[in-house]
Amino acid sequence: MKKAVSLLLAAMMLCMVFGATAEEGRMEPLYATVGEAMAACAENRVIAGGVPDEYYAVVTEKDGKSYRSVAYPDEKMKELNAAIEALDYEAADFFEKHEAAMTAADDYLKTLPIAYSEEFTAQPLTEEEMAAMHGKTISQLNEEGFETGSYGTEPGATEEEVLIVFSMRWGVFDYGCEVDADFDRFEEAQEQDTCGDLVVKDVKLKGITESGFDLRFHADGTVEEPEDPFAEMNEVITEIGQALEKVLAGEEVDMEAFAAELKEKYPEQAELIDMYMELYRSIGAEALAAMLTPAQ
Repeated sequence: MKKAVSLLLAAMMLCMVFGATAEEGRMEPLYATVGEAMAACAENRVIAGGVPDEYYAVVTEKDGKSYRSVAYPDEKMKELNAAIEALDYEAADFFEKHEAAMTAADDYLKTLPIAYSEEFTAQPLTEEEMAAMHGKTISQLNEEGFETGSYGTEPGATEEEVLIVFSMRWGVFDYGCEVDADFDRFEEAQEQDTCGDLVVKDVKLKGITESGFDLRFHADGTVEEPEDPFAEMNEVITEIGQALEKVLAGEEVDMEAFAAELKEKYPEQAELIDMYMELYRSIGAEALAAMLTPAQ
């Protein structure tokens, strides 16, 4: 009994710690509504998260600091989004209805209250770290973990000068990496799919990336890894493979009972389990095991 109570208390403490971590850094809303936050956003944009929408985020800057303000959809917002999804794109008046539905959703979105704001405390790369990127190719930066965002031409110091700049993402920040190439060299690299060979000669901090709108990217710079959508399916296949190994080793395995237990354990994978059981019945344990064994 004492052990059970201790485990329960430990679990409660963990929940409290994780809850505090998730909400750490949250502050009172900087804006009353999404519309007010959008008006203060340099790019006047809001990005929704989750499918169906779980939240809306607006990133703004104030006094040299970056902030994220978050709102949650209410039932009416969800209904307006559902109405857009339900439109028949083959209908003759689809475009008119779609535009009207989008306008209604956008107008209502601007009225949603901001639940909280948070300041980005994540630190960008230092001048020394950005200088260390000079001389490296785009491919080398990709190998180090930088993600290539947009790229193209930007105006230089004179009307004639054209810079070739790659937007490279690291955490929640974008870095403008100017490469040592003129427009003709850049066009050639695009045609030959060799942009990764272009060499960086200058790096500038551009600001918060689109990742800043994603709540997986915390304001302190830590990141929550996305869940593997195939993790459970892979677990089911692994367990089926282990059962087949026992059958092939001569052990007595009631595969029907095993499948029933497996479906209780993984109810969302019932169709997958039934499919493998049908294969087991039709082609046998050896052939099915071979199918589940990766080619060497």
